[in-house]
Amino acid sequence: MRSTKLLLMTVVIGIFLVAGCHELGHLDGLGDYGTLSNEIVGEVQNIDTRSRQIEIRTDAGRTSSIRYDDNTRVIYRQRNYEVSNLERGDYVAARVQQDRDGQNYTDAVTVRESVQDRGSTSAGRLDRIEGGVEYLDDRRGTFEIRDSRNRLIVVSVAFNAPWAVTDRFNRLRDGDFVRIEGRTVSAARFELENFL
Repeated sequence: MRSTKLLLMTVVIGIFLVAGCHELGHLDGLGDYGTLSNEIVGEVQNIDTRSRQIEIRTDAGRTSSIRYDDNTRVIYRQRNYEVSNLERGDYVAARVQQDRDGQNYTDAVTVRESVQDRGSTSAGRLDRIEGGVEYLDDRRGTFEIRDSRNRLIVVSVAFNAPWAVTDRFNRLRDGDFVRIEGRTVSAARFELENFL
């Protein structure tokens, strides 16, 4: 009788463990710091830049908040981007580890399908800015411009930018004057849609 209860308890615990692993994705092995690394796959619901958290809703309907830092990479089509380039509706796989406090954080997010790829583009008025290019970062797909009010603005190239936009970005040099349109993310951040 006692062995039957023990067997039943072992089976129940096993089911919970399998369900938990399924919810997280698949076990990836050990992370850089010897911690267990998992993958959470789902749709981006929110990016909170103040608390530095990405909220992802899995296919099973569970929502997870994952911390990120300056070293977190966003990978889309073999290029690295900043977390601020993520958009609500992007379908991603986040490599998740636990820190010493037991909180989830990610060092790499792979965009499997952008919101534009999924046909959920958000309509709206585009903003326009212009200024001189001061710094280019090819690896992150960003450049900085100084506008007419002497503000330094970081401009991000969209994940799925058309070839003409990507080509123009690749030809940019420090000192070039540009006129662009896109979406204002904050006073110091801008998401590029088109060169004018």
